[in-house]
Amino acid sequence: MTHNERYSLAMRLAEDFWKEHGDRCICCCLYGSTSRGEDTRWSDIELFAITREKVSPSFLLVDTVPSSINTMTESHLLDILLNPGERWPFYAGLVKGLEVLFGDTSVPERYYAAAIEVPYESFRKALKESISELVFESWGRILSCIARKKHEDIYCAVIETLLEMRTALCLLNARHVNRDYFEGIRETFGFERIPERYAFLATRLWKSRDPFGIARDARELMANYRSLLRKEGLL
Repeated sequence: MTHNERYSLAMRLAEDFWKEHGDRCICCCLYGSTSRGEDTRWSDIELFAITREKVSPSFLLVDTVPSSINTMTESHLLDILLNPGERWPFYAGLVKGLEVLFGDTSVPERYYAAAIEVPYESFRKALKESISELVFESWGRILSCIARKKHEDIYCAVIETLLEMRTALCLLNARHVNRDYFEGIRETFGFERIPERYAFLATRLWKSRDPFGIARDARELMANYRSLLRKEGLL
C-alpha cells in the first residue's frame, strides 16, 4: 500500500467513525508516520478520536494494514495534560502532532498550549512521586540477568531502562518527545537537565550486545542519573 492509499484509507476510516459517533465526537485525528508522510509499505494507520463521552476504540486489519482508532474523552485527556505524570510526555507529544481529519481543527493546538503552560513545580512533584517506579527496577533487572546468566533477556531490560529514563527526563525538564524508541531517546539528549555522559552511554547501551560492556555502562549511567537527581533535590 502506498502513502496515498494509506492516507485515503485513514480518511475513510475517520469518516465512518465520524458518521457513527459525530454527536459524541469533538474531532477525529491522524497521527504517526502516515500523518508525517514517513510511512512505509509496512506501516500501520493510527487514528485518535477526542470525544465528549466514552466511546469504544476500534482495531481493524484492512488488507493486512493494522488500523486503530484510539479514543479518549476530552476530560480524561485534559486531566493527563494539566496534571503531569508518567503519561504526560506521550500525550503532550501526541496532541502536538495530531492532524484533524474531521471535527474541530483548533482542538489539538489549544490542548497543547494548555499542556506546556503547566507550572514547572508540577513536573518536579510528578517525578518525585514516580521515582521509585521509573528506571531503578529495570536497571536492577539488567544486572540480575547477568547474575543469573540470562544474557538473552538483558537487551529487553536495557530498552526498558532507557525508555523509562526518557520519561523521567521529560518530567525533569518539563518537555516531551515526538518520536518512539531510540529516536525519542535521542531527542532527550538536547534537554538541559540530563545525566553526565548521557548521550554517549545511552547510545552505546542501546547498540551493545556485550553483556559485560552493558553492565559497565549501565552502572555508570545509573550513578550519573542518581547524581543528577541528588543535584536537583529529588533523591
